[in-house]
Amino acid sequence: MNRRSAFTLVELLVVIAIIGILVGLLLPAVQAAREAARRMQCSNNVKQLSLACHNYESTYQRFPARQAGTGYIHTAGQRLRLSGFCLLTPFYEQTALWNQIQTRNTNPWTNNATTDPQWRVTLATLNCPSDAQNATTDARGNNAPNGKISYALNCGDSYVSSVVNASERTTASLSFQARPIPNRGVFGRYDFVKIGALTDGTSNTALIAERSVPTNLRDRGMAVVDASGTDLTTYVPLSCRTFWSGSTYVAASSPFTQDTSPGYRWGDGCAFFNGFTTILPPNTAVCLLGDPAWQSGGGHYAPGIWTPTSQHTGGVTVGFADGSVHFISDNIDTGNLTVVAPAATAGGPSPFGVWGALGSKSGGEVSQVPQ
Repeated sequence: MNRRSAFTLVELLVVIAIIGILVGLLLPAVQAAREAARRMQCSNNVKQLSLACHNYESTYQRFPARQAGTGYIHTAGQRLRLSGFCLLTPFYEQTALWNQIQTRNTNPWTNNATTDPQWRVTLATLNCPSDAQNATTDARGNNAPNGKISYALNCGDSYVSSVVNASERTTASLSFQARPIPNRGVFGRYDFVKIGALTDGTSNTALIAERSVPTNLRDRGMAVVDASGTDLTTYVPLSCRTFWSGSTYVAASSPFTQDTSPGYRWGDGCAFFNGFTTILPPNTAVCLLGDPAWQSGGGHYAPGIWTPTSQHTGGVTVGFADGSVHFISDNIDTGNLTVVAPAATAGGPSPFGVWGALGSKSGGEVSQVPQ
């Protein structure tokens, strides 16, 4: 009898088809496992940053401000724009970087690689591995050497601004006042909050949340301009919410293009770059309200709805003042988005449901982190 020494064409095709099916089944599982590992690393980062906040508080009896630093807004130095993540550097093993920041004493948007490398670093602790990020440009496609960041500090459930008066930039008498800007959250401008002020309970008050780094003008995490937000006493968050389609910004929205995109300036304490609000549900629109021109006190100085975002499916990672970390669903209760957000200094419960309650430090709510 003749012995067959090779596969037939039909047999080869069957084997190839089986291999293809197996690869098709295996690839999603591999991708899911990789994302699970990235999400775990992201959760670890949030945990480390939350603990850094506690170590800072243990040392100074106050949490760091979101926005502080040397100098005044219109003069040299750090221009009252140093981010809370800079103040925390010694508490997440970056003391050498903190020494550079102190020694060089320059504003956090300088780009000189020789004289100001401290602003160009991209620290692993400050970046979620799920964020794709652009290597050398920001979301606008413009050169963006300043260090990238995936996280933000809790500013509460109000429309958070980074200046008291638009004229602070140009009027010495106003700038020299260096007035604090408190808010219903934990981190404000030159506002160093004591842990005792968190009367809603440390387990019910957020500290750190993700704000993912956008890669293009309509990507999740990008800020769009809502010019109708000039009057904050009548503006309602639902106006901002309509700009997000569920996967991208709608064509009618106007991305902020007059300066560096969110996520691409780690050292800048303006809420535009390093704050988050608990108004709109996670992974929806981020809105700059009113004037997009920073020269007139708008832009990254402007008030806004700074919504937490992530590249994870279904929610964002949030660290709380008791040191715990939770994954908050996109579907968390946000109450009534057709009412005006409370003023930054107002008391009382949040109108924005469980999500708003987790952002306010002393609203008197009984809401707890959803399990």
